[in-house]
Amino acid sequence: MKQKQGINFFSLTMIVISLVIGMGIFKTPATIAAKSGTPLIFFSAWIIGGIIALFGALTYAEIGQRLPVMGGYYKVFAHCYHPGVGFTINVLILISNAASLAVVALIGADYVSDLLFGQPSGTFFNVCMASVSVGLFYIVNLL
Repeated sequence: MKQKQGINFFSLTMIVISLVIGMGIFKTPATIAAKSGTPLIFFSAWIIGGIIALFGALTYAEIGQRLPVMGGYYKVFAHCYHPGVGFTINVLILISNAASLAVVALIGADYVSDLLFGQPSGTFFNVCMASVSVGLFYIVNLL
C-alpha cells in the first residue's frame, strides 16, 4: 500500500509566499524597470516569470484532469495528504485572496486620486475609494 506524503512547514510557507507575492505586480514594475539597468534584464525577467507561470498553469490543468472533482484546493490536498491539510490550505487561500483584494483596491484608489486630483490624496480618501470599489465588485459578482 502506498503511504501518503506529508506536507512540511517549509512547503506550507512556500505556498503562502507564492500566493501573496503576486500582489506586488500592480505597484512595482516601474521601480524594477528603473533599477534593472537595461531593458534586456527587465524583459528577460518578465519572460522567465511568464514561462514559470505557464508551467504552474499546466500543472493545475494536469491536476484538474487527473482529479476532476468540485472543491478545488480542498479536494486536491485532502485527497493527496489529509482533510486537515486541505482545510488549512483553503483558509490560507481565503486570507491571501482577501489581502490581495485589499491591497489592489488601495493601489487602485491611489491611482484614482492621482487621476482626479493630480497628486496623491490622504489615507481617508484611499480607504473610502477602496471600500466603494470592493463593494461595487461585490454587487457585480452577486448579479
